[in-house]
Amino acid sequence: MIYYADNAFNELKNNPFNNGKTYDNTWMVLRLIDDAPFLQYTGTGDGEAFQFVLTKKNIDWQYRIMDCINYESELGKNLIVAVNSTDLDEAKAIYKGHSNSDSYLRYYERPVLVHSTTPEGYKNILKCGCLKSWSILKNEGAINKQKPIGSFLNDPEDYRDYIMFNNGGFSVELVISSKQKGFICMDKNAEYTAGARLYLDAAKVAEDELLVRDGAHLKVKDILQLDKYLIWTATPGILGINAVTTPITFGKTADEAFEQLFGITL
Repeated sequence: MIYYADNAFNELKNNPFNNGKTYDNTWMVLRLIDDAPFLQYTGTGDGEAFQFVLTKKNIDWQYRIMDCINYESELGKNLIVAVNSTDLDEAKAIYKGHSNSDSYLRYYERPVLVHSTTPEGYKNILKCGCLKSWSILKNEGAINKQKPIGSFLNDPEDYRDYIMFNNGGFSVELVISSKQKGFICMDKNAEYTAGARLYLDAAKVAEDELLVRDGAHLKVKDILQLDKYLIWTATPGILGINAVTTPITFGKTADEAFEQLFGITL
């Protein structure tokens, strides 16, 4: 079910759309704000509803709103859309004719998807020749932890069924750093052991109708074979840097090497 409110909505502990009950994991809040010191974030406070907060600093905010609504609707989730009516109308008009699984890259989407993994994870990727979601790896016994690192942010359980990507930068390395530490670490200068960054052809992934947009992320369900999509892999050895490094160092060094090798701006 989709419920609508304006962007001043802040009832994040007691749900006014469910008789004031506390939120459970079937609920999510999507909020659009004009400006903030960030582009977007996902997460939740203690005992609060999970939120996807988006700002108009994103040139694609209209698409992100509608992608989120479509994605959550397909899952049968309860979504509170805290977006002013004029902004929502604009988003609907611009999004007309699109879906969250458009089989092509939109005008603002980057040509390369980046996925990072741990050293242990990269060994498994080399063996099977594919990327796998957390759920698949857990079922195969490749993961012994009961929950992914995203559970510390109360990420929805459906996130576990997807392989997550971004378009470069160091933020994805923060996930690897956090996994190794066992807690969420947002320090880009904190040491960790880098594994591998895989650079993939985003257009081909989209053309094969594998790319899913949930508003906040670009992702692929379950499994992605690499033979058709992988462009290049960066490891500390390939880059000539120490394996014990920092998210900012590994991310920046790998991206710069990719751009120089392939002439593609991330």
